[in-house]
Amino acid sequence: MKLNRAESIKIKEIAEKHNLSIEEVKSIIKSPYSFIHKTLKGTTFKDNMDREEFDSMKINFNIPSIGKLYASYFIYSEIQKKKNKKN
Repeated sequence: MKLNRAESIKIKEIAEKHNLSIEEVKSIIKSPYSFIHKTLKGTTFKDNMDREEFDSMKINFNIPSIGKLYASYFIYSEIQKKKNKKN
């Protein structure tokens, strides 16, 4: 996890305030992103799904201060079109 100077200072302040190690604070900060990565890596989207199939398996993540991360059916269908064009 590469941090700029301001982030390093803030992490150090948080660690001291809560009596945690710097590595523990970094791990806490990184944990939501690790969970999302692990979850999405285990999810496979079948080719040529219809809208109902896609919506039933879609996974959404709400990250405070960032917003909602989701896969849209529009993007899925565009990827499918490009895959079908290649083949």
